[in-house]
Amino acid sequence: MQEIIQLDQTIFLALNGLHANWLDPIIYILTQTWFWLPLYLLVVYLIIKKYRNKSYIPLLFLILAVTLSDQTCNLIKNTTERPRPSREITLQDQIHLYQKDDGNFYKGGKYGFPSAHSSNSMVLAIFILIFIAHKKRWIIMAAFCWSLFLGYTRIYLGVHYPFDVLTGFTLGFIISYPLFRWAEKRVTQ
Repeated sequence: MQEIIQLDQTIFLALNGLHANWLDPIIYILTQTWFWLPLYLLVVYLIIKKYRNKSYIPLLFLILAVTLSDQTCNLIKNTTERPRPSREITLQDQIHLYQKDDGNFYKGGKYGFPSAHSSNSMVLAIFILIFIAHKKRWIIMAAFCWSLFLGYTRIYLGVHYPFDVLTGFTLGFIISYPLFRWAEKRVTQ
């Protein structure tokens, strides 16, 4: 297990080290939930347009999947208690953190395993794949690239290890895929 943790830290330090000071505030904004509100509203609009009187089914399942994803991540975080890299004393001199306008460094919460940002973004990517994309490769690619990008922002900002992010993606997939496939059958009946 120690070898896996060491590998995770090594990959984290390499990826976190790929930063530029001018990019820090942009990445910080891009990782904020409110920034993506237009995307979320577009998804809701497309669902309502496509499924009309049955649009409540996929939207309720989206809310259910995001809630399950988020709360499962919180449960695992509070059970495993793995500190975020930004909270790891042994890494403080080696990592890059974003310094906010008030002079404080963005560190996230106390624990980081798994990444709820990554899990929730994967939930939305799977939702788009099943309910919106309808075999349009560019939409599928855009949804998954967006999810991967959000995962990377967590490493860039120093608040998650790569394994936190990968576990978040996996958890989001495991939670959402069967739920959305079940909901898809109800919508198309």
